[in-house]
Amino acid sequence: MSDIERIISVVDWLIYKKKVRSRRELAEKMGYTESSMSQILNGKVSLSEKFIKKLSIMDLDINVEWIRTGEGEMIKSKNHIINEPSVQYGEQNKNKKLIPFYDDVTTMGGNNGMSADISSVKQSYEYIDTGDWFRDATAAIRHYGESMTEYPSGCILAIKRVDDRRLIIPGRDYVIETSEYRVTKRIQHGHDETCITAYSTNQETYKDGRLIHEPFEIPWNAVLCISLVLGYVVKKNGGSIVYRKPE
Repeated sequence: MSDIERIISVVDWLIYKKKVRSRRELAEKMGYTESSMSQILNGKVSLSEKFIKKLSIMDLDINVEWIRTGEGEMIKSKNHIINEPSVQYGEQNKNKKLIPFYDDVTTMGGNNGMSADISSVKQSYEYIDTGDWFRDATAAIRHYGESMTEYPSGCILAIKRVDDRRLIIPGRDYVIETSEYRVTKRIQHGHDETCITAYSTNQETYKDGRLIHEPFEIPWNAVLCISLVLGYVVKKNGGSIVYRKPE
């Protein structure tokens, strides 16, 4: 992972933790313009020690040495599972793929409008093993709502962040985050290249025939983060863990 990729990982983590709502807000809090922040994240301007220090003080759990050299882990707390895999999983499972689980970061399927709780994350930042099915996952979050029939309300979604938006696949399910809401929807092209259309798979209607969960467009420039849904994890009665991939 390059130094720029590590910086971007920290920025994305700060947004997930709701330390800031967007890269623009992060730039303002660090004393940079949005344009200068963009140049740094795109590798057009060399990283400075001043920038690294300002970024690290946004959250004291950030490992400055990891930002500088890539050594160790991004988060320095000793309580994180990823730092002590032998204690949590046993020696035979040290090579398990662990992904960050943001238990207080939720996405809505749109059961009650498009809103999802995007307030500050209160629970500790954890890592979980979601099984061999989701080896490409980059994070896991909670999902609530009934508009996406594939995903039980309260399940954990295994997601993969999409960095190159040209690679978005129409007809697949994504978690889309804007400054106002976070939703899980099936994505199709919008009326032009400036937007995408978000669809629900629940086709229930009102008495007049209108869809309860109507499609809606999201401007690309309003999308802070978009992640492909790889599948979900639920705990069934009896304590068994069940993994599912979208149909």
